[in-house]
Amino acid sequence: MVVVSIAILAFSIVNTSKPNEKNPNNELNPNANYAINPYIKEYSLPDGTWPNGILVDKNGIVWIAGSKINSLFRFDPKQEKIESYPIEDDNSQYNKTGSSFMVWTILQDNDGFIWLSQLGTKSIWKFDPSNDKFTAFRSVSAAPFQMKTHKSGNIWFTTLTGSTVGVIQKNKNEQYTITEFNTGNDTTPAGLFLTNNDLWVTDISNQKVIKYSILYDNGLVTNIEKIAEMPSDNKTSLGSPTDLFVLNDTIWLTEHGTSFLTRYQLDSENLTRFPTSQNAYHVTTLPFWMREVDNGKGIWFNEHEGDKIAFFNTVNKTLTEYEIPSRPKDGYLVYPLNIAVDPSNSNKLWFSEWNTDKFGMVDGEIPIPFEIHSDLNKIVLRNDSKQQSVNIEISKNNFPSYNNNVVFLNASSSIEPTAGFGNVYVNFSVNPIDFTKTHEVHLLMRNDSAPPGNYTIGVSASDGNVTKTIFLDLEIQK
Repeated sequence: MVVVSIAILAFSIVNTSKPNEKNPNNELNPNANYAINPYIKEYSLPDGTWPNGILVDKNGIVWIAGSKINSLFRFDPKQEKIESYPIEDDNSQYNKTGSSFMVWTILQDNDGFIWLSQLGTKSIWKFDPSNDKFTAFRSVSAAPFQMKTHKSGNIWFTTLTGSTVGVIQKNKNEQYTITEFNTGNDTTPAGLFLTNNDLWVTDISNQKVIKYSILYDNGLVTNIEKIAEMPSDNKTSLGSPTDLFVLNDTIWLTEHGTSFLTRYQLDSENLTRFPTSQNAYHVTTLPFWMREVDNGKGIWFNEHEGDKIAFFNTVNKTLTEYEIPSRPKDGYLVYPLNIAVDPSNSNKLWFSEWNTDKFGMVDGEIPIPFEIHSDLNKIVLRNDSKQQSVNIEISKNNFPSYNNNVVFLNASSSIEPTAGFGNVYVNFSVNPIDFTKTHEVHLLMRNDSAPPGNYTIGVSASDGNVTKTIFLDLEIQK
């Protein structure tokens, strides 16, 4: 056992590889340089891991899969101890083919087994934590992109590149069977959500959400039947819908080709896009996976190019974004490709950093040190070039440990996929805000021939570690 001291953290690493087996990637980086953010803890993995899939199991253990090495990592947050397991079975061809091991999803089933998929090899793996054994199932058309467990215990998955959705079922003989159902040519099924006997799937190619009915015979799934698609008209197009969850008459989804978390109301077919705060490099933030918590009152999601992990309150419609402190050695954007909620505490979200060889945890229980508010819910911009003004209230919460007296203001919109405003002039009367002084802050806006329509504005305050955003309706008239 090698004990490695890293910054403020101490790890012990256990090599679980077979005797005489070369496993050079099972030691943690002893030279990790940790930036400080009070809301986020980060942990380093071996160089070249490129972590993606992540899971927090029922016992609070964090599991992370590498993309460039065929290893599954087990991390105990209480003991701060990590172990690595080479992902292979007796018939594994990984070491012979040298293919990369890209795991997009990990889940734990009702029996406690860990399931993960292997991109590029048409494999689904089952890991038994009781004996550290892997079993590979290779009877799939393509590797699963997302997997979720139904209340029945069945595991459903999408294949993305295979244009199918599938189900893993256990029969009376305790044997697993895998059945796939075609979603149609030129479809790209990505995210999925299960409600009773219904299956909801995002179709990236056709920019739709598809609803299927699950058909059973003697308790076993035999088929799926398409019953609806959203949006139902050809006028509204989604921007690469990647993940979703359904709550009553509302679909919440990430539009991965944009900077939007989107609400689609089934009864009215009304679409509302909530923009993230603008990326510092003026590119789309690419919201990705979603994890709904507290019976749909909150949504965690990762921003693929936003350098942030975000939490959206579906009740009061506010967005809190936590800045990931690390940056890759060869670029400016960190890619948090996957997220996992702690099942014992929905305020804690774990995430993987694909291009920094790290994983981390956001603690949403820590209160933020400032608030932002507006008494106005909607602003109307007419085609008359007149400037409109909105009062914005910024207040500091009195936390003894908080010494930063400055916050920066920003604005975003659903007018452009990058959350920009296009031909709408936007400015603040005061920016940044110094809490040692008294300010009256106004958001100033003017229509400079922007396309008419109904949009959403995000007004944000940030201290560099955390960003809080409120939303206003925006109507641009002809």
